[in-house]
Amino acid sequence: MKNLEAVITAAKFYRDTSVLDCDIVVCDSEGRFLHHEHPITFSTANIKIGNIASGGPIKECISTKKVVKGMIPEHVYGIKLSSIIYPIFEDNGEFAGILGIATSYKTQAILQQATQSIATTSQEINMALAELSNSANQLSDCLLNVRQGGENVLSWVNKTNDILKFISEVADNSNLLGLNAAIEAARAGEQGRGFSVVAKEIRQMAVNSAQSVNEIKTILQNIHNEAKSVVDTMMNTAELGERQAASTEEIFASMQQLTASLNEIDQISKTL
Repeated sequence: MKNLEAVITAAKFYRDTSVLDCDIVVCDSEGRFLHHEHPITFSTANIKIGNIASGGPIKECISTKKVVKGMIPEHVYGIKLSSIIYPIFEDNGEFAGILGIATSYKTQAILQQATQSIATTSQEINMALAELSNSANQLSDCLLNVRQGGENVLSWVNKTNDILKFISEVADNSNLLGLNAAIEAARAGEQGRGFSVVAKEIRQMAVNSAQSVNEIKTILQNIHNEAKSVVDTMMNTAELGERQAASTEEIFASMQQLTASLNEIDQISKTL
């Protein structure tokens, strides 16, 4: 069997086993169509057995005796095709004809469009994740500053305890002094009556001071409890912010890997 005949015999098998739909023609050395395997998803009805190819890649292959690759625009057959024309030589080196394969570009086009669409979406997600990560880091920093401020408040509240303790001691001493002054005024009788009034006012002031100290202690204790609760909440929130930032960076890295994979798929689709 000659090589030209072998190509004709194998043409149908090649078309049926090809992953992509394709049109296959075999021509003799003059460009006359000897065999035609029709595609499934598009029509090349203008190719007639016995006719001679009018020009284009087939004539170029016959003229140069070299492989010719090209693209057939959509307006010719209603679909974009990639074409490749192989010269066929017999065992003795004689040029016998050509094998032409026109492959549907629809699958590659859909694949490229899908990868480009996903790549665009991935880029948008990457930008959003980058902004989210930056915001999470800023939030974490702000919360740490707020936590530090809350801890300072707690420190100041604790320092007021010493002041209140001093005031309380002064009140106790004033009360004791007032009591002693009242006793001495009573001993003095009529002459100590004016001093007795002063002693009474001192004792009353001491009592009022002690009551005020207790009220202030209660208020400060409430402030302390609330401030501590806020600080605890801020600490937990800051930790959540840090974890969110870390998770966002991991997602961002995964999206970058996805984008790289899409670029590889896009390059592969262009070679199909």
